[in-house]
Amino acid sequence: MRVVIAKKLLSSIGGSELFARALDRELRALGHEVTLVGLRPAWHRPGVPGEVLAAPPGPVAIRSDGTRFVFIPARGGRFGAAIDGLLPTALVDPRDLRRALGGADLVHSIAREWVGPLERAARDAGAAFVETPLVHPGQPFSGTAAADVARYRRDDAVIALTEWEAGWYRARGVANVHVTGIGPNLHALPEVGRDEATVLFVGRRERYKGYHALRAAARLVWADRPDTRFVTIGQAAWNAALERGLADPRWIDRGVATEAEKAEAFARATIFAMPSDHETFGHAYLEAWSAGLPVIAGDIPPLREVVREGVDGLHVRNEPDAIAAAILALLRDPERARRMGAAGRERLAREFSWPAVARRTEAGYFAAISTRDGRRARM
Repeated sequence: MRVVIAKKLLSSIGGSELFARALDRELRALGHEVTLVGLRPAWHRPGVPGEVLAAPPGPVAIRSDGTRFVFIPARGGRFGAAIDGLLPTALVDPRDLRRALGGADLVHSIAREWVGPLERAARDAGAAFVETPLVHPGQPFSGTAAADVARYRRDDAVIALTEWEAGWYRARGVANVHVTGIGPNLHALPEVGRDEATVLFVGRRERYKGYHALRAAARLVWADRPDTRFVTIGQAAWNAALERGLADPRWIDRGVATEAEKAEAFARATIFAMPSDHETFGHAYLEAWSAGLPVIAGDIPPLREVVREGVDGLHVRNEPDAIAAAILALLRDPERARRMGAAGRERLAREFSWPAVARRTEAGYFAAISTRDGRRARM
């Protein structure tokens, strides 16, 4: 099968970006011909080969570490690419998209950043069109608008990451929904000592992710356990420069880290905490389980499915008192914390390996092609 996986930003940082790259790797291992199609960036992004920026104007097609990439420029040069990289716009030339998708049996759009032009180009190419919308009810541009739901109904398949998400689509009349889950994105852990009291946060440092509430919770934790360290890894929010940070050496904002640095942080940490208000799945919880850590997750429906309360983690509201109480409960009972981390690691191996995710995705692709063929037969 010739598959195009389209993701506007194809860096090696971010859950949906890593999702696209992992699917490419695993689907190629199953014998499929895969191309990753993304936006030609306005500036260097981690994981985007340097020759992309250095290439002459226009689309760039390259191979890197076995992956075939096609990067499409936005109209308006680097200024247009900067806008398209930051906003939910679609400034690429439709003709470039059609050429990039030519010959594909199936086009899989991950996230919704340029899904309209992608759907039109896929239909023009005669390819089945599959979407992983990553719907986030309650957020701006969350994928819940009437136009989005109408498109999900047109899709040859919608791929959801949880049963909760699948139920959301089905309740709105979307028929062809497949649940795949995701896998962990973590390098091999180094052999380092585990800290006695380090809380790790990995994700965008946004309010909805629980970053601000965790920062406020730190002061409450220190009143009982002054030896606790808090380490955060991830890109700062757009308005971070307007905020006053936490001036305490026990609070460490490390910003964007390499994969090796991230793996070491997981290996050293005691607890992973990301009490999000909005997640489709939360791949960082899987990374924490890879390291044998208990997790503190947000108290929302998809996360109640991913994280089993009291088994491999805890659910809390995105507010300081609840977060601090969960952290202290795990620090006071290290054996319970160890059992939770072990349970998460066992479940990860059983349910959330990337090869298993790829096989479930492949089944969704075959169903989508069948749906496309049935539509053609009725025309």
